[in-house]
Amino acid sequence: MMKVLRVYFISLLLVLTCISTGFAQSDAAKPRIVKKVLDNGLTVIVKREEGSGLVAIVALIRAGAAQESIQNAGIGDFVSRLLLAGTRLKSAEDVASIADEVGGNIGSGWGPDVTEIRAVTTSVKFNQAMNLIGESLTEADFEDKWVEQQRGVLKNALAPGDNDIFENAYTDLRQLLYEDNGYRRPYKARERTISLATPQDLKRFFSAYYVPNNIVLSIVGDVTVDQAIDRAEKAFAGVPPARLPIDRGVPDETLDHCKLHASEEDLSTAYLLVGWLAPGVGSPDYPAVVVAANALGGGKGSVMFRDLRQKKGMGYEIGTIYPRSKYQSHIVAYVVTDPFKASLPAMEPKAVLDDVKNALMKDVDSLKDQPLSQADLDRAKGYTIGNYALNHQHMIDRAYLLGWSEAVGVGYEFDSRYADEVEKVTAADVQRVARKYFTNYASVLLLPKSQSAQLQ
Repeated sequence: MMKVLRVYFISLLLVLTCISTGFAQSDAAKPRIVKKVLDNGLTVIVKREEGSGLVAIVALIRAGAAQESIQNAGIGDFVSRLLLAGTRLKSAEDVASIADEVGGNIGSGWGPDVTEIRAVTTSVKFNQAMNLIGESLTEADFEDKWVEQQRGVLKNALAPGDNDIFENAYTDLRQLLYEDNGYRRPYKARERTISLATPQDLKRFFSAYYVPNNIVLSIVGDVTVDQAIDRAEKAFAGVPPARLPIDRGVPDETLDHCKLHASEEDLSTAYLLVGWLAPGVGSPDYPAVVVAANALGGGKGSVMFRDLRQKKGMGYEIGTIYPRSKYQSHIVAYVVTDPFKASLPAMEPKAVLDDVKNALMKDVDSLKDQPLSQADLDRAKGYTIGNYALNHQHMIDRAYLLGWSEAVGVGYEFDSRYADEVEKVTAADVQRVARKYFTNYASVLLLPKSQSAQLQ
């Protein structure tokens, strides 16, 4: 959804404040992070933060889009919604009661790279919360009535009228960018899987991927390292490792020519999305590409905002998206605009979408043609580091980012070294990656129905 996907505008002052308070701590002041792999393969990461009386727990299962096929796309989302709907040992009512006892702040969700269960509880209730999470990840029971209930919820979510315009356009763009990558599919469960998946299908997927050696458990908060590891061992006691399905990976793709998809919608404004394939988080180019994306469209000081919005008066909403992904990712530059420019009475209104796209592509070319000024480079790096710092405001998010980094293969250390890697990026680096990745592109154009004929 637009409010989730959009890069939020923040002031330079706030960015610098976050940098100084969130990432500029001395090594001695940083809480120690401990990683331990248990005998059954479960990876446990613990970061003690004393004084709050709270603990955040995030369990990340390597079950994302890459673990699905075209035939069962969306099954991971379906499974994730049932993890807390009862286990073989406890009814759904019992699970709900325990969840309330440990604070009520517990939930599950699916993402393109991982599935997660997350909880925030008190130090006193930590053991109980860990037991519930461990049981949900090893003993989930896909009872028929709960499967059918969730099937109905998922079908309702796909009903016409509930669709997000930007999200649909974004899905269309990913389908143009990728040929054989799980990221090209809608992030919600697909209608086919919702309709056809049986409890047995869900159980098979659960049994294949929800095993200790495929799980990262990240714990941050007011709990000792020894207690956290001891409780993890007990919560998963007697659960052996298992042989995982063959992981064939997701090879990088290339876009050998530009692509366009245009459609008519019941809209009063027009949407332009332009996307390029970009490296995943494990690439050495990743920090420089993030800075390039934010130089282009991250915040009110970006090239796009200054040129399109402030100088040319184009666009109500302007920005870039660069998902942090395990596999090959993508950059999206978007503009939401009026498709026509106001004109004098009795004159035909002038279509401006070509002008908008041409101006956007000139902004992209400017990154390739000449190095960023020192001021633009510093702003883009500050914006990048500051946004990442803001993502650490809450304890649960700190636990998630540590665990996610470990789960996708770059190591939990990535979380703490990210700012340093961004700080090393030079103007020459930005120009180099802009030339490398801002080449062939895919674009999606949504036009108002009543006006699209005039724009042909």
